[in-house]
Amino acid sequence: MPVITVSRQLGSHGARIARQLAAELGFDFVDKSTINKVIRQYGVTRLDVLHDHKPKIWELFNADSATTIEMMNQTIAAFAARGNVVILGRGGFRVLQDMADVVNVFIKAPDAVRARRIAKRNSIAPGEAAELIKADDELRARFVRLFYNAGWADESGFDLVIDSEASSDAEAIAQIRTAVAALPADGARSASALEVDPVLARTAATVLARKASKA
Repeated sequence: MPVITVSRQLGSHGARIARQLAAELGFDFVDKSTINKVIRQYGVTRLDVLHDHKPKIWELFNADSATTIEMMNQTIAAFAARGNVVILGRGGFRVLQDMADVVNVFIKAPDAVRARRIAKRNSIAPGEAAELIKADDELRARFVRLFYNAGWADESGFDLVIDSEASSDAEAIAQIRTAVAALPADGARSASALEVDPVLARTAATVLARKASKA
């Protein structure tokens, strides 16, 4: 039961591709909202604040921050252990690194292309869109560097890198599906073998069931 993580640059259409991929495969789709719902039910509520602003230096050593990141990692692991899931963002590619049944995907596009897309989507000037992209890239890079000691856009950390300017959504999805089909039958480490707190596992299952019922 494979797991796919999708990391993406703002304006790369990565989120759209990930959602469509999950729908085509019949996989669960797990994004920021899904992860946060599980964490909230499990007792931690600071993930949005921590991830979506630049932490002050003292926050990096705050026990609550460390607990929140650990809970996020455990929640990602709980979803991954279920298999047949597409996990969007939230450092999933680091949490599940080097696991035999996981494909870690990075979706990118040239800065000018991303700025043009964001300008059109948000009805803003290209220059303003470029500033939004720069700020978002910095936030994502800072988060991954601080809490996972890795480069967020370091392509060597992914199994598959897709340029969405060069590939249509359909072509990108086809590339990911090919990578999934090529996964080994077994391996030394796998997401399916992750040990998950039963209460957390049930919480994740409940959140996904509620999400499916509203679809």
